[in-house]
Amino acid sequence: MKKVNKKITPAFVTELSRCEIFVFGSNLAGHHGGGAARIAFDKFGAEWGNGVGPQGQSYAIPTMQGPVETIKPYADDFIAYAKEHPLNRFLLTRVGCGIAGFTDEEIAPLFVEALDIPNISIPEEWLPIMIAEPHRIENKDVEEPKVVDEQILQELCIKYKYVIGSGVLTEMPKIRIRYISSDGKMRFANFGNYFFYGQELFVFDYDEIWAQEHNQGVVLDYFHDECNGRGYAHRVTFAGVRTGLKDSHGDDIYTGDVIEIWRGDSCYIFAFSAFGAGEGNERYAFVLDNHCLTVDKCDSTLIAGTVFDLEQELDWPKPLNARCSEYNNGK
Repeated sequence: MKKVNKKITPAFVTELSRCEIFVFGSNLAGHHGGGAARIAFDKFGAEWGNGVGPQGQSYAIPTMQGPVETIKPYADDFIAYAKEHPLNRFLLTRVGCGIAGFTDEEIAPLFVEALDIPNISIPEEWLPIMIAEPHRIENKDVEEPKVVDEQILQELCIKYKYVIGSGVLTEMPKIRIRYISSDGKMRFANFGNYFFYGQELFVFDYDEIWAQEHNQGVVLDYFHDECNGRGYAHRVTFAGVRTGLKDSHGDDIYTGDVIEIWRGDSCYIFAFSAFGAGEGNERYAFVLDNHCLTVDKCDSTLIAGTVFDLEQELDWPKPLNARCSEYNNGK
């Protein structure tokens, strides 16, 4: 499946997914007789006599009432509306650059804020103009949780649901997970390419080998959109999150790792997991019967494997912390 750049509005829009809105230039009288306005009227629910705002699967921005300054309030209203509807994707066309007679250089700066709003795609011709604007609004740093487990990931996936479903590139938490696919192989994915449907983890992948496992029903139910161009969503088993810690050989430690540790002359093997995620006293540690042991309290550490048996079929997902607890308790 081909990857689609969801930040650029296609030059020719002939159909929309469930979440998409066609944004076109109009006149205050709402006479949608030509150009993109006619397309909006014929195909996407634009209303004759309505020249402003949302209608059907379209949004009208008046551009023929006077000089370029008169368009700015309507551009601001559109951007505010898009922010209030984060689960819709707005396909902003070259409003004002057709019948209205304005140039891209005149109109693009009116919409510069859209460059940093993930659910607005922009015309390709406007991209270099917007990037050069001195007053462009930059994204703020994304706050990331100190410790991550499945529950935290589920909450983050809901928060970033639109971004995940659309594939729009924007600032997101830099959380890398490990998972086991149906072929029994351990694989990895960055945040934005996976989501939880209930307790089950799904990963988006463009490789054709996952075409037969794609679950469009889950995609539609979770995102309320077809997520066209997003790849194949296939069910996998969550197998850990990168903790930012390394063992004594410099290898990344993931939750779910089984680690050989040395403290003085004593050697132990424990499973590594998340403790108290989101509760204020969170940490990554070896969670034992009555205490937690952190990596910094060990003289040396060496990843010896994981808590997973890769020969088993994928079954109903068991929380990773429970798997680690069972391992450490000798079950």
